[in-house]
Amino acid sequence: MRLILALALSAVTALAHAQFPQKPIRIIIGLGAGGVADGMTRTITDKVTPSLGQPFVLENRPGAGGNIAMEAVIKSPPDGHVLLLIGPALVINPALYTNLGFDPLKDLTSVTTIAIAPFALFASATLPVANVGELIAHGKQKKMNFASVGAGTAGHLAAVMFGAAAGLELTHVPYRSIQMAIPDLVQGEVQFVFNAYPPLAPMAQAGKLKLLGFSSPKRLRAHPEIPTLAETGLPGFEVGGWYAILASAATPKEVMTRLNGEFTRALAQPDVSAAIEKMGFEAAPMSLAESERFLARESEKWVRSVRLSGAKAD
Repeated sequence: MRLILALALSAVTALAHAQFPQKPIRIIIGLGAGGVADGMTRTITDKVTPSLGQPFVLENRPGAGGNIAMEAVIKSPPDGHVLLLIGPALVINPALYTNLGFDPLKDLTSVTTIAIAPFALFASATLPVANVGELIAHGKQKKMNFASVGAGTAGHLAAVMFGAAAGLELTHVPYRSIQMAIPDLVQGEVQFVFNAYPPLAPMAQAGKLKLLGFSSPKRLRAHPEIPTLAETGLPGFEVGGWYAILASAATPKEVMTRLNGEFTRALAQPDVSAAIEKMGFEAAPMSLAESERFLARESEKWVRSVRLSGAKAD
């Protein structure tokens, strides 16, 4: 009798998984509404909705560096109907916060990485440098400051990685927003910043900042004329931002496989990848295993940077 009941329960469970999704899928975004993350997510989910047969509902839950969004997904039923969209905070926060109350890399599992973008290194136009090699040489002669939008943020930690790789002693100057940092960058009060490309590109095009390069392993398809930092003075240097979609770690494998297949097919479509490029990213669909390996590598990199920086959020 027990065997019959076990087989019956297994059959019911398998049927439920096969019928996934059974209701709208919520994607909780650990960032404020109206940004690149929203636009990118909508672009992708618009392609996935027809094949899944259920709509997606985007829910922005900013705050605590992404911790609120992560915890909300971790505490949701592990059935694939509540997902998380987040960036490097996923792997930064375990080192940045002393008492998170959860372990993102154990309590969550990756559906797929969806997009990757290197940082752009912008320097003040007041500096007598034309590339990253000259910036490093300048920094060894005269101590430099760098801007970020806060201690422990990706831009802050990317600059810490840069300083360590280049052998520079740097001073961190945090701002509440990149817009607030612009006047000091233009005037040369702070010498450089690692930031996403689109917000500061107009300042570089106007000659008020110098774009020294991207922190990618190779030149970007969208900007082949702009060199990488690795090729102009810092061999092997690579760091960037990304977005990934995750689910509760207890989500059934069949559901994870279905979600991964739907999202990666959507990301492979030319119009989707073109739209993502316009947002300053490159589409990066990965299998379940590839995405988990990617996050493990990113965790090692960012945790090392947090420790070098000495940053703490609590």
